[in-house]
Amino acid sequence: MAVTLDDIKNMSTMRKVILVCIVLLLFAYLYYSYFYQAALEKKSKLDVRLSSLQQEIAEKQIIAKQIEKYRKERDAMKEDLQVALTRLPEQKEIPGLLDSVSEAGRRLNLEFLLFEPLTTVPKEFYAEVPVKVEVIGGYHNIVFFFEKVAKLPRIMNITDLSIKKGVAKDNIDSLTASCLVKTYMFLEKEGERKAAVPGSK
Repeated sequence: MAVTLDDIKNMSTMRKVILVCIVLLLFAYLYYSYFYQAALEKKSKLDVRLSSLQQEIAEKQIIAKQIEKYRKERDAMKEDLQVALTRLPEQKEIPGLLDSVSEAGRRLNLEFLLFEPLTTVPKEFYAEVPVKVEVIGGYHNIVFFFEKVAKLPRIMNITDLSIKKGVAKDNIDSLTASCLVKTYMFLEKEGERKAAVPGSK
């Protein structure tokens, strides 16, 4: 049975209020079902997406800061490398450098029992030039000799050090020290790298 406008006019005030409430509730339900709920779901998805983007931005900001830090470290390493390269002698300087080592020993009255350049060991962009050294002399003289070698303008390392009691000379106790004195030669060109490898052409 259809309800007409006249029927509504003839209703009691209480029924009119109830009817209005029902209509409002119906509108509210329809609005919630078709508009508000969809908007809430969309907002929820957007909130999740926003949170994800914010996290992504935060991670990328951390990475960006690390990249800047690594760039500075890389630049510092390049500078250190350049300083190190200036301390690596070229091939033509090696004989003079080895003469400096032997001269330092002679000035300290050390007697060289052995001064034997060994086979050059090629590395990535440099070659290791080891020299087997054995000297005899007083304790202080030997210490000063190592100190002078370390202070040479090129990189010099002393490894495999062995010290033992030597033969007394002129009633003065002496020590015999044997070690490897290593210097490093810069191999700038491909040909120099091949030449440093034994048997290469």
